Amino acid sequence: MTRRIATGCLVLLMIPAAVVVYFWYTVWHAGHVNDERRRDAVASILRHAREVEGDTRRALDRSGSAAGVDALTGVIWRHSEAPLIAYDPAHRTFTATVSEAAFYDQEAVLLGGGPSQVTRCLHLTFAHGTGSAWTSAVAVRDEEGCRASRSIGSWASLAQDRIGNMYARDLTLAGVRRALDPTGRLGYYDVRTATREGRHSTITVLIRDARLTDTAAQCYRFVRKLDSGSVTALPLTACPAAHR
Repeated sequence: MTRRIATGCLVLLMIPAAVVVYFWYTVWHAGHVNDERRRDAVASILRHAREVEGDTRRALDRSGSAAGVDALTGVIWRHSEAPLIAYDPAHRTFTATVSEAAFYDQEAVLLGGGPSQVTRCLHLTFAHGTGSAWTSAVAVRDEEGCRASRSIGSWASLAQDRIGNMYARDLTLAGVRRALDPTGRLGYYDVRTATREGRHSTITVLIRDARLTDTAAQCYRFVRKLDSGSVTALPLTACPAAHR
């Protein structure tokens, strides 16, 4: 009888021990799988960034030496979709700042599984030296380095939507200013010009990330078809002087 009781107690003790071991293994396995999936997601971001870098560099080479700075900025924009593109005339260098994201399925331990996201802040640099070919590089920066780019990108998208929803008769300098900043207190938009030619209206806006002490800014040109809500957006190196 004593032996049976001891055996029963041993079995009862082994059950929670087995549960603990199984839970530990499940946690370890899920963590291992998630780390691997996260690394794969980051690798896919960097792989795509290198592809964009190469495609953009080749497009810049095809643009020819006669292309202006704004035209080259447009080439970089079309390939990278970077909201913030800076130009350094002293070194003939463009720097495109963009935040890229990738998703992966997170393995659940008990609850909380499902899609998860990783982001990386990328600086794509394109330089034109004394020769005819462009050189390029990709660098990963701290996420703080993309805050201005993300903010300007969001405000540019909002401006594109609002301009697209305006009545054609309101696409004047004053009308666009009211549409983008009704109270005049946002500080993100500085509408510089609004001109009309044929069936198109062209608006230039300096968009600032006003939250930063060292304010970042990017000029955008929006072209709106007057007979529809279609609007294209293109970053410019510099904005024209403001019309009053």
